[in-house]
Amino acid sequence: MKRPFALYWLCFFLLFLAFGGLYGGLAMLLDPSGAALDMAGILPPLPVPSFVLPGLFLLVVMALTPIVLVYALLARPKWAWLQRWLGWNGRRYWAWNATILLSLILAAWLVVQGLLIGFRWPIQYGTAVNGLLILLLALTPGVQQYAAYPSS
Repeated sequence: MKRPFALYWLCFFLLFLAFGGLYGGLAMLLDPSGAALDMAGILPPLPVPSFVLPGLFLLVVMALTPIVLVYALLARPKWAWLQRWLGWNGRRYWAWNATILLSLILAAWLVVQGLLIGFRWPIQYGTAVNGLLILLLALTPGVQQYAAYPSS
């Protein structure tokens, strides 16, 4: 099946998320105090002693995962173990389900951020819009049809 135009936009916004996760994750791991990101002052109310765990989360979930999803959405590798694990509805390719799940995880991450530290930085608003665009693009009819499983 021909790739719908919205799929390329979806991949663009997934990569945008990945670059943000990579930047934030590396910055938090290289300076766990948060000083490099001008965030040292917000560490006391957080339930973690440093930014190591949030940095790892950003690297794995918000950087590595979107990169894998872009590859999977474009190349559609037949990874049966992921289809069994993430193909819970049996009608969509696992990477589509994982994209929806990632957008929901991103929303939860932002809600927790809002509750713990508030929305102080423009990047938080940009990330929220990016997550919404990922969800909306994944839900477009063309992308849903492209993600139908098994592919035609």
